[in-house]
Amino acid sequence: MGRRGHFAGALLVALIGLQIGTAKAQEYCVACTGPNGLYRCIIEGAQPRGGQSLQMLCVTAMAKQGGHATCMVKRGTVFDCDGTVKRIPWTALDVPAQQEERPVPPAPAPPKAQPAAGPAPSPATDAPPQTVVDFAKQANEKAAEQVKKAGDTVKDATKKTWDCMFSFFTRC
Repeated sequence: MGRRGHFAGALLVALIGLQIGTAKAQEYCVACTGPNGLYRCIIEGAQPRGGQSLQMLCVTAMAKQGGHATCMVKRGTVFDCDGTVKRIPWTALDVPAQQEERPVPPAPAPPKAQPAAGPAPSPATDAPPQTVVDFAKQANEKAAEQVKKAGDTVKDATKKTWDCMFSFFTRC
């Protein structure tokens, strides 16, 4: 088997590993101040998708649960984190954002005759975020876009590899 055969075999093993190795839990080491605290945040049942990032979920949850002024994910491996273990369900991913963004509206006032206003201006995609929630949304959208591009690249490479292998290396 030549170099191409080894490459194709390695690529196949890597792709199968990607399919089998879906995340069941995601962990982060979170350091907080005011009061100080260190946590090993575990998101149970974590799955990739758009919306709030998993890191932001840990930071927000640890800040709220511990009554901290600020929290951030520490760099390095989570295995070096000797903080208190805190488990958060992945299903809580959108709960804080929904509570903050959708306050209970007051009772509606009687309608007044006003000229119809156009749609609210949408923020420019390159505009700097105004809130932490906006920042998290922008970061998550960019990450999702990059993951999609990477997935498309892997699919294309897989197709080319299979075409090469099934043609007995005549269409490589």
